[in-house]
Amino acid sequence: MTITDPYSLLGLPREADEAAIKAAYRRSVRVAHPDRGGDADQFIAIVRAFGVLSDPVSRRLFDETGQIDEDGVRDYRQEVAVVLADMFDTAVTTALGLALPLQSVNFIEQMVSVVRTQIADAEDKRSKSDAEIKALEGLRARIKRRDGAANLFVERLNEQIKGKVQAHRVSLHRLSLLETAALELANYDSEVELFSALDVA
Repeated sequence: MTITDPYSLLGLPREADEAAIKAAYRRSVRVAHPDRGGDADQFIAIVRAFGVLSDPVSRRLFDETGQIDEDGVRDYRQEVAVVLADMFDTAVTTALGLALPLQSVNFIEQMVSVVRTQIADAEDKRSKSDAEIKALEGLRARIKRRDGAANLFVERLNEQIKGKVQAHRVSLHRLSLLETAALELANYDSEVELFSALDVA
């Protein structure tokens, strides 16, 4: 199924915030999941629509041009799959190391716990990054040069701010991936269902 408008597919207005997008995705994917009697094509379209709207770059592209970057959505979904696969591998390795019977381990529950911890860490880094950028911008505004010549210190601060802004973008992307991973985990009863859905998306 081709996505023409991810907002209408998820029943959202254009100005929907992240929380509304996540809530609409949860609601839609539960109904459309093939294991719950839904249509497989509709399910895939909903997952892709969420991929467009949950990735800031893809969403901005759609908002500005009406175009969907299918490669970008696929790449984003692949990044989420890698995050989840890495967590799954770590959970299995830990269980084997502790000699736990694998059939009694709830890997979804373990991954949810890890994702929540990583989201909290990512949010903490984002908050610190915001504060550092604001502090550097405040300092830059205070440093004046009387003769109007090039301001060495402002130039140095501009470089520092540029580096912090780039790191901030990376942190926001990581946070977006983790939040998407958390949503994926919340929608499946088993790791088999989870990875199957990520493969087809």
